[in-house]
Amino acid sequence: MKTHGNVIRLLRKNKSLSQEDVSTNTVARTTISKIERSNIIPTITTLEAIITKFDVTLDEFQYIRNDYQLSERDKIISDYLKLVSNTQTELVTDIIGRCDIYLCKHPNDRLLLDIKNILTASLHLVNDELEIAQELVRPVWTRLEKIDHFSLIEIRLVSNMLFYFPIDIIEKFVPRLLVMIDKYSALDKTLSPLKVALLINSSSIFMDIYPAITTKNLDIAINTAKEINRFDLLANAYYLQGVHTQKPELINKAKNIFYAIEKTDILAQLEKNYYLKLTPEFDF
Repeated sequence: MKTHGNVIRLLRKNKSLSQEDVSTNTVARTTISKIERSNIIPTITTLEAIITKFDVTLDEFQYIRNDYQLSERDKIISDYLKLVSNTQTELVTDIIGRCDIYLCKHPNDRLLLDIKNILTASLHLVNDELEIAQELVRPVWTRLEKIDHFSLIEIRLVSNMLFYFPIDIIEKFVPRLLVMIDKYSALDKTLSPLKVALLINSSSIFMDIYPAITTKNLDIAINTAKEINRFDLLANAYYLQGVHTQKPELINKAKNIFYAIEKTDILAQLEKNYYLKLTPEFDF
């Protein structure tokens, strides 16, 4: 990994800036010189003041320091966040294995341990071992439920284990998660699919309990899925709305999308889950 000074010098030269150009009221030219020669390590405040002149974020700076690669920890987190579904067993198992290797050297890394436990729980859930799954995520949940304002990673952690718990807990936390997602939406556009998935999953649970809220949430899910061009989520929301409102045209619309994007496995699962909710006049 490159030193802070090496990267600062690299970025400064690339921008054709002098040390004087980079200096500020709080960071003297002599300080920049000492940092570039690796005589001192900059504080976060100093580092932010310097790299602002290069139009570089802290995350990008660290990425450059690591020779334009993610660290192993960041790779694990990135792959976890890219999971489309916890039922992707091979990918889930791979990430769990990498967490194990990392935690052997860094046993106190709570985030990696949380990720490992949540993914391990998901494998038990696939095998209908709900109680084992709940016990694995309970310590994570106990800690996070006390937090008033979730960070980005905490939003994803809570969303991924929320549906392991009773309806009253889900009912309490879904609105809270949606508010936090909206607060962060300007910073992280990748939260939009998570919002749609959260609306869809909660609607599938609350369909018979809160019909008006279900209709509203699925409408939001449909509109948001259209905006972000997530046709898999769009088809899912159309199907649920069709079941909920007993409108065959919505289910047919969902089917056409599933066939077009070659996601008939999702359609088959929906048909299996909601067969009994369809009235006799649903003739496809």
